[in-house]
Amino acid sequence: MPETFVKSGTATKLGMVEGDLSVGRNTTIRAESGRKVTVTGRAYFEGPVTIDCDFECNSMRVEGRGFGPGGDVVINGDLTVQESADIDASAKVSGAVRAAILDVGGHLTSGPISARRLRVGGHLKAEGKLEAEEVDVGGHMTVLDEVMITNLRVGGHAKVGGGSISGEIRVRGHFPTTKKLSFGRLQVFGNMVLSAGSSGDSLSAMGRVVLEGDSSCKELEVTGSAKARGNLATEGAEVKGTLEVAGAFRSSRLQVWGAAMVGGALECETLAVGGKIEATSATASDRVSIVGEAKAPRGLKSKTVVVGKGSKVVGPIIADTVEVGSEADLGSMWGLPRWRGTFGRMTMVEDVYGKEVRIGTQSKARRIFGETVIMEEGGMADEVFYTGKVKLPQRYFIGKQPVKIANLPEPPS
Repeated sequence: MPETFVKSGTATKLGMVEGDLSVGRNTTIRAESGRKVTVTGRAYFEGPVTIDCDFECNSMRVEGRGFGPGGDVVINGDLTVQESADIDASAKVSGAVRAAILDVGGHLTSGPISARRLRVGGHLKAEGKLEAEEVDVGGHMTVLDEVMITNLRVGGHAKVGGGSISGEIRVRGHFPTTKKLSFGRLQVFGNMVLSAGSSGDSLSAMGRVVLEGDSSCKELEVTGSAKARGNLATEGAEVKGTLEVAGAFRSSRLQVWGAAMVGGALECETLAVGGKIEATSATASDRVSIVGEAKAPRGLKSKTVVVGKGSKVVGPIIADTVEVGSEADLGSMWGLPRWRGTFGRMTMVEDVYGKEVRIGTQSKARRIFGETVIMEEGGMADEVFYTGKVKLPQRYFIGKQPVKIANLPEPPS
C-alpha cells in the first residue's frame, strides 16, 4: 500500500490520499479543494497537528508526547474514522466525530459524537448528541444534547441533556440531567438531579438525589437523601437517610431507616420503618412494621400492623391484625434482630380498628374498635368497643368499661 509523508513543522494541502499517511510534529493540513481530506488507509501523526478541514481515514494514530497546549490535536471540521482512532493527546474537534473505536488520552471537546466504544482519559465535552455502546471517561463529562448509550462509566462529574443509558451507569461525582433520562442500572456516588419524566430499572445513590417532577424507578436505593418534586413510583425502595416526596408515592416494598415524608398518599405492599414516616394516608396491602414514629392523619391501613415498643402512631390504624408494643421484626431489612428496645417510655397510638387488636405492656391506645381485643399486663386504653370477646390481664387500665356492640363502626376512609 502506498504511503504519503508530510514533514514536521510544515503546512500542507491534501486531497484524496491513496494508502497510508504519515505526518510529522507541529504540522497544519488543509484541503486542496473543498472542505475535506480523505485517506483510504491509516493516518499516523507523530505529534501535535492542526487540520483546517473535514478529515476522514480508515484508522488514526496520534503520538501526543504531552497533553495540553502544544500537544493538542485541533480539527476545524468533522472527523470520521472507519475503524479505530487512538489519540495520545487532547483533541478539539469543531464538528462531528464518527468512529468505531475512539480512544483519547487527554481531554476531548467536540460536536456530536457517534462511536461504538469511546474512552477519554481526561474531560469530555460534546456540544451535541452522543451515541455509543460503551463510554468510559476518567474526568468530568458534559453532553449538552441527548445521549444514547449502553454502558457509562465516569470518574468525575457527569451532565447530560437526557436521552437513554440502557445498561450500567457508574458516576463517581455529581450527575445532573437537563431533560428526562431513561436509564438501566444507575449508580452515583455524589449528588444527582434527574429531570421530570425520568424512569429506569435501578437507582443507587450514596449522596443526594433530586427527582424533578413525576418519576419512576423499579428499584431505588438511597444512602443519604432523596427528594421527589412530584409523584414517585417504584417496585422497591430502600432509604437509609431521608426521603421527601411532594406528591403520591407508590411502591411494592418500602424500607426506611431514617425519615420519609410523603405529601400525598403512600401505597405499597409492605412497609418497614426504622425512624419516622409521614404521609396523608399510608396503605400497605400486606404488612406494616413501625419502629419509631408514623404520622398518617387519614389512616395507616394494612392486613397486619405491628407498632414496635416505644413507638408512636398519629392517625387511625386500620387492619385485620394490630399489635401495639410488640417486638417489630426489621431483620429482613438490615440483618438486625427483632427490635426489643424502646424509642420512648411508652408505645402510643390513637384510634385502632381491627379484627384482632393486641395492646402490649406499657402501651396505650385512645379508642379500640375490634372483634377480639387482647390487653397484656400494663396495657392501657381510653375506650374499648368489641363484637366478639375481650381478654384482660390482672393489671390494666381502661378509662371506661369495655362495651360489647353488635357491629363495628366503619373506619375513616
